[in-house]
Amino acid sequence: MNLILWSAAIFFAITIAVGIGTLRLILMVRGRRFLAVLIGFFEASIGIAVISKIIQDVSGIYSIIAYGAGFAAGLFVGMLISDRISRNIMSTNIISNKNHNELEVLLRDAGFGVTSFYGNGKDGNLKILNVICSSSKLLRLKKEVCGEDPKAFMVTHRLDGISGGFYNIRPGR
Repeated sequence: MNLILWSAAIFFAITIAVGIGTLRLILMVRGRRFLAVLIGFFEASIGIAVISKIIQDVSGIYSIIAYGAGFAAGLFVGMLISDRISRNIMSTNIISNKNHNELEVLLRDAGFGVTSFYGNGKDGNLKILNVICSSSKLLRLKKEVCGEDPKAFMVTHRLDGISGGFYNIRPGR
């Protein structure tokens, strides 16, 4: 019974340590140094406590399995944390060969910020619409665009390191 309890303790401790490690990395990238250092202290403390327990019981294959499983679970928890606290701001370029002016108005009326510019393509001049929004609004954006022009070309990518300017990531309505 003691073996099962220690294995469970190792599993949960490593899950927590790896999960908060992800949070620490996000805070480091965002420049929140003090908080990242504080979390790093707890992450390292948990890790060293667990590893010292495993070293005391070298023959415990269950401890090693619990550590590996806890690490994997911690990665999963870390991804959930990252998804929750990241803003996941996306940039979408939309090229419509028809109705581009109507599409621009439609998107603005739907609450999306739209920047438009002209370009040259295979078939001549065209208008490119750029919309910056949160990833949670992408499905709605695609629905609006496809409702106006089902053949519109759309390409989306995640934006990192945004500074300055204005972007509306919470469209109204």
